[in-house]
Amino acid sequence: MTYVPPDRDDQALDQTQRLDIASPGLPALGNGVDNMSAQPVDPFAGRPAVTVGYAEAAPPVRDRVVFQFVWEAILLLLTLNALFLVYQRREEILGGGVTFDAVEGQLAALMPLLLLATGFALTLRLGAVNLAVPAMPGLVIALPELFVGENPLVGLAYTAGAAAVLAVLFTILTVVLRIPAWLAGVASLVVIAGSFAALGDLAGAVGADGAGTWTNPGALWLFLGAAALSIAGGLLGLVPAVRDRFSRVKGAADGTGDREGGSVAVLLGGTFLALLLGALAGFLPAVFALETGVAGMFQASPDALVLGPQVLIVVFLAGTSPWGRRGGVFGTVLAAVAVWSLSLVWASLDERFMEWTGAVYAGLLLLGLFVSFGLDRLGRPKEYADVESDTAEMSPYDNDGTGLFEPTLPDATTAAR
Repeated sequence: MTYVPPDRDDQALDQTQRLDIASPGLPALGNGVDNMSAQPVDPFAGRPAVTVGYAEAAPPVRDRVVFQFVWEAILLLLTLNALFLVYQRREEILGGGVTFDAVEGQLAALMPLLLLATGFALTLRLGAVNLAVPAMPGLVIALPELFVGENPLVGLAYTAGAAAVLAVLFTILTVVLRIPAWLAGVASLVVIAGSFAALGDLAGAVGADGAGTWTNPGALWLFLGAAALSIAGGLLGLVPAVRDRFSRVKGAADGTGDREGGSVAVLLGGTFLALLLGALAGFLPAVFALETGVAGMFQASPDALVLGPQVLIVVFLAGTSPWGRRGGVFGTVLAAVAVWSLSLVWASLDERFMEWTGAVYAGLLLLGLFVSFGLDRLGRPKEYADVESDTAEMSPYDNDGTGLFEPTLPDATTAAR
């Protein structure tokens, strides 16, 4: 049976019309609604990161060079004491009273040592120590016909050419092949020792019979010129931009930094200058016919090059850092004078003390290493306190009692120095 509803005259009630009674609504917070924007909230967004403002920027990082000058003041006193010892033994050392000729003869012997120490210190400050620098005078002394020659200007050109070849070789080994600098220096030493025969044939081919000379301006002026060059280099090394460049050169040489063009160019130019200074330590005494003891510092032969320890002692007693970047201003000059004076005093003692010469050199070298280590530690930039060190440690969890993890909280990072 089918049910048929009765006919009705009134309209049917629309069951979909809105009610006039307003809804009480949802709570302002919670249930996924934000009270600020009334929009759904991402439950994984967390809190916005807190922006930390700083009242002032941290001071720039600078080396503390005051300790270097303190040591140079102490070194000045030690040098004066060494000179006083020479004065006390002037009869044995100078052969009588302190005359200008006697002092000038000692300055003529001291000038090559100062040039060698300046060149070797430059390679240390570059962070690429080159052991071939102290061997350059031996190369000139062994072959004066080529590296001085009848025309000293041509001989000087050959000397600079030899320094340039060794500088390019050293740069290729360190920067391109990533060979440690000390090992590249040893390889350069082997190249120097092995090239005596070829250079001797070259001297015969160019027809060099002997070494010419120039007018001697006086050993005093030569020593003052070498001292001025050393002090000027030390003052240039105080410039912060130069120190920063030395750090980048060290990184390019030892493989810890980028091999950028500027750093490679500075390494090549600095190595060439250091090798040229070392070669001038043998060229100038030969071209000015100076009576020096520089030949006694070397035993040059085609088989080996044996170097004396005086150069290393002077460089490290001057406060030059073995790790690069830092060095002295007046320290190299003062250390050279002090070491040379002590060597004169020691040589004037009784012969029974001569067997202890090696022990004295070893003690001075160890003292220089301790001095350079201490000055390097004291000269490092001051450690500034971290910005967040005085504030409480922030917890990565919500402190409102929910215990939810807040991933957008700032991480505890060390402030940039």
